[in-house]
Amino acid sequence: MMKAIKLFLVLLITQLFAMTALAQSEQHMQLVDNAMQGLLQKNHIPGAAVILYVDGNLYEQYYGYANLEKKEPVIRKTIFEIGSLSKIMTSLLLAQEVDWAKMQLADPVSKYVKGLPASFDKITLQDLATHTSGLPFNVPANVKTMDELKEYLQHVAVKPESQWRYSNVGIGLLGYALEASTERNYDDLYRRHVLNPLGMVNGVTVPKSLSKYIAQGYDRANNRVKLEEPGLFPAAYAVKASAADMQKFLSAAIGLKDTPPRVSYPMKLTQSMFFNKENEFQGLAWQVHAIRNSNDINALLQVTDDRLLNAVAIQKMYERPVYSGSVMADKTGTTDGFGAYIAVIPNKKSGIVILVNKHVSDKTIVKTAREILLRLTNLS
Repeated sequence: MMKAIKLFLVLLITQLFAMTALAQSEQHMQLVDNAMQGLLQKNHIPGAAVILYVDGNLYEQYYGYANLEKKEPVIRKTIFEIGSLSKIMTSLLLAQEVDWAKMQLADPVSKYVKGLPASFDKITLQDLATHTSGLPFNVPANVKTMDELKEYLQHVAVKPESQWRYSNVGIGLLGYALEASTERNYDDLYRRHVLNPLGMVNGVTVPKSLSKYIAQGYDRANNRVKLEEPGLFPAAYAVKASAADMQKFLSAAIGLKDTPPRVSYPMKLTQSMFFNKENEFQGLAWQVHAIRNSNDINALLQVTDDRLLNAVAIQKMYERPVYSGSVMADKTGTTDGFGAYIAVIPNKKSGIVILVNKHVSDKTIVKTAREILLRLTNLS
């Protein structure tokens, strides 16, 4: 009789836990849905995908159309351009090479990319990955080849580590350094060391069998936009990914236990703090934010669109990078027809990715994603 009672109690407690978990899941998704519906309607966004981890539990939601004209819904396999999220992929490749002792953060870029001006002997791989190279945001439209790039750089004055300045050129050169060191092109390198270990599929190129899942991108006026060409700096902005891909990357970025070792330590290095600037910290491509108190949280919710392109003074360089999982690391990505954002809080095993097939301001997606993540991790 006692055994029967104990079994009944165990079953009852198990059922109560399951019901509580289900109710919590429904509450989470209702909050996500309310926030996303507002984002989509206010900005006339055709379609979106949301991937969310809270305490290691996965939630995902899909909205609208991958192609307005064909009325194709956004699904888990829908492929988006992720723009500058490519930069954190490139920084992860660098961190892996450092972990394997094949490259060093202090190596000058000129060690790998030949034919650069003598001044580039002072620009390190770390400078490129942390946007302290002194290089401009982009190159003129008429610079389209490597030879033209090297010629252009002959006339660019650089002063590394004097200030933070967001640069596609810097990450682009980092991509070329990785190619030279490994003797593989960027897409192949990315597939071998990030996609395959994590079970992701899409990179700079999309397998022909999956091309039907590529979303149509739209500009601010909802005009159709052609897919972005890899161009001169594929390492800076040319990666494509589905929600399924980004779920696997997000899982690794928050450090879930099934992350392969060849990714987990390098990922922590990319999210480490190398210096601070204007109340935030810089990782290898990631921006890192303190979340210690309500002031930090309120600051994160005050988002402006000019935060990436302004030059910023560096307040303090650390002798060694500092890792803390009790921060929020994030990155935005924008192309002519797409927008993307990722944010992670590793110690809470929580993070979010939002992908949309419309060119919208960073502020639009960032604020929504942060509100969702901070609310569901009980930080706001």
